[in-house]
Amino acid sequence: MSDFAVRVWGARGRIWRSPRRLVAVYLGLWVFALVVFLLMDPTDAMGYALLFHWLLLPIAAFAISLRIGKLVRRGGRMWLLPLALGLLYMLADFLTFRLANMLAFDKINLPQWDLFFIGAAISALGLLIGRLLGRRKSKPA
Repeated sequence: MSDFAVRVWGARGRIWRSPRRLVAVYLGLWVFALVVFLLMDPTDAMGYALLFHWLLLPIAAFAISLRIGKLVRRGGRMWLLPLALGLLYMLADFLTFRLANMLAFDKINLPQWDLFFIGAAISALGLLIGRLLGRRKSKPA
């Protein structure tokens, strides 16, 4: 294997071992989702909603929370992650569809707080399962 391939493989492995980098990956996906919404054709709204709001963002929140739950040994700030990911999930809807509706019809729409709770529940479930898997793996047999 070439030296370049070893460096790339090593860097790829390190990304999944740092909780801060994992959160940065989710933020990158979240920003990418907003940019795609701004650049897409308005007739693609249903496909965008299915792809990003119902598949990619919830799956990424669950997977990243699962991995962070396995990595972090002590609680503390780890339990703020579901609140942050729930807020980002709610803001993804608010800064895309609700903002477009507000601009088109000149009215004010409030954020849907149920999306906050859905995003936080998805993240908390991933964190809890990751915590249980990390505990089971760290106990001697």
